[in-house]
Amino acid sequence: IEKYLNMRYEGTDNAIMILECKDSDSPLSYARTFVDQYHREFGFELEGRDLLIDDFRVRAIVPGATPAPPPSVPSLGAPPAFGSCRAYFENGWETVSTYKFEDLKPGHEILGPAIIVQSISTIVLEIGCKAFVTTDGDLDITVQPKKHEDD
Repeated sequence: IEKYLNMRYEGTDNAIMILECKDSDSPLSYARTFVDQYHREFGFELEGRDLLIDDFRVRAIVPGATPAPPPSVPSLGAPPAFGSCRAYFENGWETVSTYKFEDLKPGHEILGPAIIVQSISTIVLEIGCKAFVTTDGDLDITVQPKKHEDD
């Protein structure tokens, strides 16, 4: 089990995740490690400032066999678009299909350019990219390598 404190100086926004020091039982070891890492990253210390703990994190590592990947899902092709809009890409303005993420099913494939919307984000699928909905409902995006001028 690994224990971490997310620490920062009072009045700053720069938190650093500090791993528990295995060599010491003292809570001050977190503070010493934080000051050392802060100095290494920013080049100075803020003497006289209180140290704050934003949160605590525990990471458990359990040895064992790696789970088998989920079975591949057959392609269902492109889902029906719920609309279209104009978007600007490197080649200029394009009319692109728009999709609702919650309407996508495992096996759906979408070729870019396209826009996929969900309640908390928008995914812009660039020209030449392809999105595939996995068995788990994740979006696997393949990005086409950019062609160089001399190709």
